[in-house]
Amino acid sequence: MTAQHTIARAVRISGIGLHTGAPTAVRLLPAPPDHGVVFSRVDLADAPLIPARLTEVVATERGIVLGRQARVATVEHLLSAAMGLQIDNLTAEVDGEELPCGDGSGQIFTDALRQAGLAAQHAPRRPIAVETPVWAGGGSSLIVALPAPRLRVTALVTAERTPIPAQLAEFDTEIDDFAAAIAPARTWGLAAEAEALRARGLARGASFATALVIGPEGYLNEPRFANELARHKILDAIGDLALLGRPLQAHLVAIRSGHSLHVTLAHEIARAVGLER
Repeated sequence: MTAQHTIARAVRISGIGLHTGAPTAVRLLPAPPDHGVVFSRVDLADAPLIPARLTEVVATERGIVLGRQARVATVEHLLSAAMGLQIDNLTAEVDGEELPCGDGSGQIFTDALRQAGLAAQHAPRRPIAVETPVWAGGGSSLIVALPAPRLRVTALVTAERTPIPAQLAEFDTEIDDFAAAIAPARTWGLAAEAEALRARGLARGASFATALVIGPEGYLNEPRFANELARHKILDAIGDLALLGRPLQAHLVAIRSGHSLHVTLAHEIARAVGLER
């Protein structure tokens, strides 16, 4: 059995929130076995705790927001980085309502977690194994979890109303290096949508420094990969499915999916394996 892991020492990250645009910081701390990832809003009285669990999801538009009382936003990149590096247990002390976005990718978190170092724990990992196909869909979007001996993700992405062709990306935990192949892929969006999003309180921290931006004729800043859009979808899917609270053993096939559909699939998997009744 593979052991659970936490980090060896505390590490701090600061920056701005992708949606609030406000300064924020998070301090990542080691946590005991079977703790999972738990956020603490240390800027609020009594530093309320917010577990990274499906039951805490309160919004999924352009990111995951957790917390029935105190809230913490845009958690998916940290959750993805922890899952991608096989880190099971963390406490994340957040000084603000949103996590720092770095350059819009997961690299700020993989770099910090690697700097902190991994520490094996005296408890086994307990992966959730998908034994029969489970899916969620709506319109032209679909995500399926198929039985597999380890986590794999295949993503197809289309950037509607742009000349960018459909993109495909694949990630296999046994073959690929998450930190090199997936973590650097940035959040992306259409320049034409920016003002409407800001008017709704979203994307106020988005810029060429924090996102891959697409205009009517194509990219407005340089992509890091030919299929960066699809690689970022894999980053998001891994982070969103991490809300199951345990490693997932399945092949995810995502076609034009998003946060809401990922969370719906996570609920379907939880019901299929008996975690939800």
